[in-house]
Amino acid sequence: MPVPPEERVRYWEERCREQLVSFRCSPHADEGLLAQQICVEAGSLRIGRTRANAHVIERTPESIRAFPRESIFMNLVLAGGVFAYQRGHAAKLAAGGLMVYDARYPYLLGGAPGFDILHLDIPAELFRARFGREDMSHPLQLDEADGASRLYRQALQRLLLDAMGDAPARGTGAPAPAFDEAVCELLGAVMGQAAGPLPLSAMSAGHLLAAREYIEAHLDEEGLTAHDVAAHVGISERHLRRLFAAQDTSVADHILQRRLERAHRLLQDRQARRLTIAETAYRCGFSNHAHFSRVFKQRYGMTPSELAGRPAH
Repeated sequence: MPVPPEERVRYWEERCREQLVSFRCSPHADEGLLAQQICVEAGSLRIGRTRANAHVIERTPESIRAFPRESIFMNLVLAGGVFAYQRGHAAKLAAGGLMVYDARYPYLLGGAPGFDILHLDIPAELFRARFGREDMSHPLQLDEADGASRLYRQALQRLLLDAMGDAPARGTGAPAPAFDEAVCELLGAVMGQAAGPLPLSAMSAGHLLAAREYIEAHLDEEGLTAHDVAAHVGISERHLRRLFAAQDTSVADHILQRRLERAHRLLQDRQARRLTIAETAYRCGFSNHAHFSRVFKQRYGMTPSELAGRPAH
């Protein structure tokens, strides 16, 4: 149900206080505040996504005393621009930028029209246990990066969106038993040396997730190899093979399984029915039609043609 313009700020402040954190909101758009937010709990973490027009929020000393939050926050900008100020430090982030800061201290956060950000709420106790920090003396700003760092962020973004039901599962499943453990390990890899030395397990988890994300983005490339993946993640091919072996698979087997799963989805997708079997195979990285049909039948017990001839369920 739409909220009347004159009640939007109050409603937004109350909703955010219940779901994420208490703050004071000031809209900066002629049409007034227009905002959407989704929050979910996953393990001991809380994940949120906010889409809004131009406005500024301020977590004041008064709101901290009235509604304390023992948390470290991470914001990952998906679109638009965001600026922040806390403890004498200013930060400006464009799409792809990331910021980690302490919600126990006053801060100001604003967004340009059409901004879209992911929030991650990490209990301060968990953050201290994972990263060895009592608090964040100032916000940690990480601008958009290339190479392995970019892959880590993409993998982290995928994990968070998957947890919110906002993206299909794409094989970036967490290597650790608990979801919050996996997210913290990947965040540690994203933070890298900017946050201090990381445990080997955290770096390994980040490498594995980044490798899976790179594979997912290049499944249509027939010549995709473990060497290519390792080079883009920034580790040796031998280390990459060990990471996948620890998951009871190999790089080649993982690539094959993801290609088959993508082909299976396409063959059942009504909108993709215009594609021939050969075109479907090509889109999934198979250049040999006979090989594609053989491995597909081994996996699913039927040929691609047999599956495509059935109605999608």
